[in-house]
Amino acid sequence: MVDAKNIGGRFYPTFHVGWGGFAEELFHYTSRYYCATEAFLRNLIADRDFSMSGYKAAALSATQRELLALILAGSPSKVRAAAVVDIVEAVKRGETAVSDRLAERFRQKIPPSDKEAVAEHHAAKVDLTADDIEPFDPFLSLAERLLMPVAVRDRHVEVSLQQLANHLDSANSVVRTNLQNAVIQLHEAGFVLRNHPHLTHAEAHDISDGEAV
Repeated sequence: MVDAKNIGGRFYPTFHVGWGGFAEELFHYTSRYYCATEAFLRNLIADRDFSMSGYKAAALSATQRELLALILAGSPSKVRAAAVVDIVEAVKRGETAVSDRLAERFRQKIPPSDKEAVAEHHAAKVDLTADDIEPFDPFLSLAERLLMPVAVRDRHVEVSLQQLANHLDSANSVVRTNLQNAVIQLHEAGFVLRNHPHLTHAEAHDISDGEAV
């Protein structure tokens, strides 16, 4: 398997960078900060009622884990997010099997050639045509408008994940979509979201070695 990673003696495809730390929450562990992952998936599938409450990555069966890795190997899209949610809901119900429909679809598909997901992502992607725009600029611009403190340190973007989740669940669909695309842009540029509870604007400027709002 090309670009496979060995986890506990089993080989899995590498996660697409667009999922960022959300893939870790879904595949390796589920922390108390899963709210941001939950909100990210909610927006992708356009279902405000979806909840990850009761889900534990440790409860994934070997079959579910294998399929989840294949799904996360492709770029975030409505189709892939819906498949992730299908597995999450199955784990919450205590099931260990995967649906034949999902298994057939994703086991036969090589992630880089997933044209449907790539086209969907780029169609909604934030416009970054200007040469002087940094990959984190769209996220910082939105954060500033939302009065959400953010600090850029090294390749980390520090923010309250609870506050981010609240904005990803905004009643304003434009805010939700633009913020989601800005988060994906961060991930694809190699930046990692780091939880910083109760971050203030003053503290963000103090700790940042790059940009801050």
